[in-house]
Amino acid sequence: MTVKISHQGVQDAIRNMQTAQTEMREALTWMENNFTALRDTLTGQTRTSWEEFNDELKRIKTQLETQYGTAMTTLQRMHSRQIDGDHEGGRTLGTLQGS
Repeated sequence: MTVKISHQGVQDAIRNMQTAQTEMREALTWMENNFTALRDTLTGQTRTSWEEFNDELKRIKTQLETQYGTAMTTLQRMHSRQIDGDHEGGRTLGTLQGS
């Protein structure tokens, strides 16, 4: 089974991933900044719960960066393979036409 994916489709996916990554990073930063200000007003169990939430938020941010890196690497490899395939196909076609 083969799947045909256009160059433009892969480029659009890369651009969309970059946009989504930027938006998620900005949202997590906003949450950190706003919840840090809130933390200063908390005491006791509420403060402990906030600290646990903040730790989870940091884990999510790290996980997001890791997954984004993996996804971008995969998309870039797909794009490189498409380009290599186009070049190879062009050479093969040129060879066949030259015969």
